Amino acid sequence: MTNCSSSSSSSSNKHSKYRPIGEEEEGYKKAPIKGNSYGTIIAGGEEEDNGEDDGSSSLYPIDLTVKERLVRKLDLRMMLWGFFAYFANNLDRNNLQNAFTMGMDKDLDLKSSAYNWAIAIFSIGYLILQIPGSIIVAKFSPRWILPSCVVAWGTVVCFMTLIQDYKGLWVLRFCLGLMEAPFYPGMIFLFGNFYTKDELGKRVMFLATGNEFSGAFGGFIAGFITDTMHNVGGLPAWKWLFIIEGSIAISLGIIGYFLLPDFPHNTLWLTPEERNLAVLRVQQKNQSNKNPAAIYNWKRAGDVLTATPYIWIMLAIFSCLSLGHYMIANFAIILRDMGFSVSFANYMLTPVNFFAAIFSVCVGWSSDKSGDRALHIAGVSLWVGIWCLILASVNGGNNPAPLVIIGTCGIVVGNSLHALCLAWTGEIYKHDQYARAVAIAFVNSLGNLLGKLATIKTWVVTDSPAFWLGKISSMVASFMAVILTILLWFLLRANFVIPKKSIQNSREYKVIEEEETTIIRNNR
Repeated sequence: MTNCSSSSSSSSNKHSKYRPIGEEEEGYKKAPIKGNSYGTIIAGGEEEDNGEDDGSSSLYPIDLTVKERLVRKLDLRMMLWGFFAYFANNLDRNNLQNAFTMGMDKDLDLKSSAYNWAIAIFSIGYLILQIPGSIIVAKFSPRWILPSCVVAWGTVVCFMTLIQDYKGLWVLRFCLGLMEAPFYPGMIFLFGNFYTKDELGKRVMFLATGNEFSGAFGGFIAGFITDTMHNVGGLPAWKWLFIIEGSIAISLGIIGYFLLPDFPHNTLWLTPEERNLAVLRVQQKNQSNKNPAAIYNWKRAGDVLTATPYIWIMLAIFSCLSLGHYMIANFAIILRDMGFSVSFANYMLTPVNFFAAIFSVCVGWSSDKSGDRALHIAGVSLWVGIWCLILASVNGGNNPAPLVIIGTCGIVVGNSLHALCLAWTGEIYKHDQYARAVAIAFVNSLGNLLGKLATIKTWVVTDSPAFWLGKISSMVASFMAVILTILLWFLLRANFVIPKKSIQNSREYKVIEEEETTIIRNNR
């Protein structure tokens, strides 16, 4: 690590491999020099009135070679594993549509309400454990907890081959929701501990494309199993679907134990130099980067929920997004009930979801490049709402097959907004690590549940293939998302009750800095 004097010298050299975070290559102006706890320069203006440096003006000389090596390691290990694990997450969560078309509806006598409740009850389990699970991820070791979640939900999916009626399906879907709950917000939290704001959006969006790729690959798996494995070993095709997809998750979970990091200060597969830089990068965002010696309790969670209106507005937006693009959850059922074969109906999920995955990557790149979240969420929601209106208006929802396929492609792009919404939530609560974890978990879990509960009465499976009421409800939800996003943007722009670092978190942050100073010096 560079000391104060050498840092000052290197910063004056425009062509040095060192560059201060947040400054251009031309150099940076001199400012009052304050020594931080790592023996490097922090140059900036005056401190805040409360005596704390907000971190926004801090300048750390960094080795760009080390930075590139650090980010590459994070991408190849954490981001890539996260993509495949989230792929399995959505593969196992959303396979009921495939199983329904493959004969599960007849074998288990799934009536309309039984099927819709099987979809919704997953979200109830998801809600119950997501906030406690996310707190556990933030407080303990992500390296062990997140892969264990993947192994657990894969095991639950494999057990679905043993169910005999819809009641057993409900129980296991509830358990599946419990096991999957901590994963996605946990990964967003973990990404936020290592990536800067400029890096975060596109990587969260890449993680989210696991959803679309799972839909594409899941449709291919279902079609292939229908054609080749029905009644193999005396098992119907839909049971083989659960065995294969559950086994994929278990395998990925085991791999995750060897790939995931913990926190910036204690990740074993980073060199001491890389760990030091990882700590400084997170400090630049004014976030604590170590598992804090915090009091994690429901009172602090309540403080997060009541301090500002943003978490509630974001919850409403997320719920509208969940309902707005729900047509993709019934796409294969619509095609089957229009007279197409089961294998064709499932195979068609592949191009539709592949298109959505490409669109998600483009949205993430554009949002990061422009630094905008609101315009992208509002614009895509408006687009989705228009397509829902078109599909509901043509022949009372009984659309010709080409329009169904094209319209679904237009609607499924709304999948990209969930990750963008959660990334925006994390940015709003960036000053408090605990608040960020609670806010992301709360919005993701309850938002999914409210959207799914609305589909019980609107996207009734016996309305297939028209689903007129479902399309109208999705249209209304999408337009509401546009209005709420504009409201949220306006309040943030007006600096209305902006979330701040809590007093509790500020004290913890200082303790963490002192502990990390010792850790980094020991690593020199």
